[in-house]
Amino acid sequence: MISNIFKPKKQQLIQEGQQNITLGKLVKFSHYETIFKYSFFAVLFVISLYSLDVIQFQQFLKEKNLRRFDWSDLKWMIIGLIMIHITKEINRYLVFDYVSKSLDQKYVGLDRQLRVQKIIKWIYDTFYYSIATIFAYIVFKDEKWFPTELGGSNFTETMYDFPNMPDNPWVPFYYMIQASSHVHALLLLMVYGTKIELKYWEYLLHHFLAVSLLYFSTIYNCESIGIVVLVLHDISDIFLAYGRTYADIGKNKILVYVSFSAIQISWLYTRVYVFPIKIYDIIVNHPGFSLYWENTKHALFNQVGLMIVLFGMHIYWTIFMVKVGIGIFSAGKYKNVYDNRENKLDNKKEN
Repeated sequence: MISNIFKPKKQQLIQEGQQNITLGKLVKFSHYETIFKYSFFAVLFVISLYSLDVIQFQQFLKEKNLRRFDWSDLKWMIIGLIMIHITKEINRYLVFDYVSKSLDQKYVGLDRQLRVQKIIKWIYDTFYYSIATIFAYIVFKDEKWFPTELGGSNFTETMYDFPNMPDNPWVPFYYMIQASSHVHALLLLMVYGTKIELKYWEYLLHHFLAVSLLYFSTIYNCESIGIVVLVLHDISDIFLAYGRTYADIGKNKILVYVSFSAIQISWLYTRVYVFPIKIYDIIVNHPGFSLYWENTKHALFNQVGLMIVLFGMHIYWTIFMVKVGIGIFSAGKYKNVYDNRENKLDNKKEN
């Protein structure tokens, strides 16, 4: 269904936008995309340098008889990919008509079709991230590596018991299901994104960072880092997905304000406050790395480096979020200055 909508539409979308696009916006858009494009290839090059080290690290774990990932647990990722694809199709079937009827009438034609697809995705994301967050809190909240800032009750250090894999039976299941979600998103972007996404390189860098963090944290027995990063992202993503959905199909302006306030609070707390604290904690408090420094130092560099790049993207997105917030609370009007076409291509709805 998506392919039928997107396949012939790329050139039409660009031509439609070019009728009203300003030079300033075009330069700004191109500038951002160029930065993300080169950033993507830079990250790709750097992580390719770890090819030999991941093999050596696995040999080190085997020699020391340390707990490590059981590759038979990859079955959960395969199952997850299948289930995510099926549940997304079910979600689309259930909410498509409702979203189409409820969507603000300012969206017309192709723009309306694209927005319907995005809202359907956001509805799914709201439920997925809610379930993932609740599950993670229930099964991991008492772990010594689960942070107090996210509700942990027994926190000692983020890298507790490293270089062993975290000793919790739910780690492989949770990790592979989450990996399947991010791999699915990356594959969809690579297949359909080039046809329609005007921020393709930005999204590609983000999804690639997420998948890379999951892969390397599994190889390097840093699942405790990965779980913390996943949870703090999922918490804000719940409010982000719901808020973006309600802003376009909701009728109560007060609830728009409330939902956007929830987005701001959850985002700033988890991604701008807690996330850098965890990065700092890993840098300065890593006795497990120090004990086997020659064998583990590249794992530390890898995880911290990827998280710093991801945090940089958070700051970039925070700027747009603040702009939206200023528009809502000062002008009393929701104007999305981030999502596709609303700030990159001037639509007739803004005239």
